[in-house]
Amino acid sequence: MENIRTFIELYNVGAAFILIFMIAQILIMLKDVDKTVLRARVFLKEDILEKTWMFIAIAGASFALHSVTNFIETLLEINTYYLNEITQIVFLIAFILAVYQWYVFLGSLDKKE
Repeated sequence: MENIRTFIELYNVGAAFILIFMIAQILIMLKDVDKTVLRARVFLKEDILEKTWMFIAIAGASFALHSVTNFIETLLEINTYYLNEITQIVFLIAFILAVYQWYVFLGSLDKKE
């Protein structure tokens, strides 16, 4: 049981560092991208928006489920058998995938001169 909790904590820390790194890189890349080209490319590649919304929806649903399972575990004292931790992992994976979509997309754009 303790090994699972240790893995989950290490996973959360690693995922947090990945998110911070990719978001910082996105912010740095946004300075060098022509905003007009960015808008045009986003609307030409509809799959970027669709996938982003799908990942954000999954992350939002898992966050809501995490809150419910946390409530059930703490206040009602019912064992949820790691459902609380699993929803946390699903949230982080979905959020990382949404950010990664934009990281790859912005990396493929031409730099403004």
